[in-house]
Amino acid sequence: MARTALTPQKFATLGLAPTYVAPDVAGVSLRSSGKQVLHVKNASGSSITVTLKIGKTVEGQAVTAPTATVAAGAEKFFGPFNDNYEQPDGTDTVFVDFSAVTSVTVACLSL
Repeated sequence: MARTALTPQKFATLGLAPTYVAPDVAGVSLRSSGKQVLHVKNASGSSITVTLKIGKTVEGQAVTAPTATVAAGAEKFFGPFNDNYEQPDGTDTVFVDFSAVTSVTVACLSL
């Protein structure tokens, strides 16, 4: 399955009413210029784990991706993302995985 590709939604002086989408079970991808944040809303009855995929290696070794918990009924912001999170394909793409996606919605917000 393909990741849900998120389009950054820019903050505006007169306000931003972001659009949220359900992530694919494969996760989401977003283009990063270092000014994007990911807003995760977990409306499910259980906590979820969000994994921020590290796109770089250190001396050829994979780096353990950081994880964070979003409690049931809670929401969190992630980012902005530095170059370490960009995948090695040169497209400035960041990958984020979720332990569950039922009743979860996300939006990519940009300064």
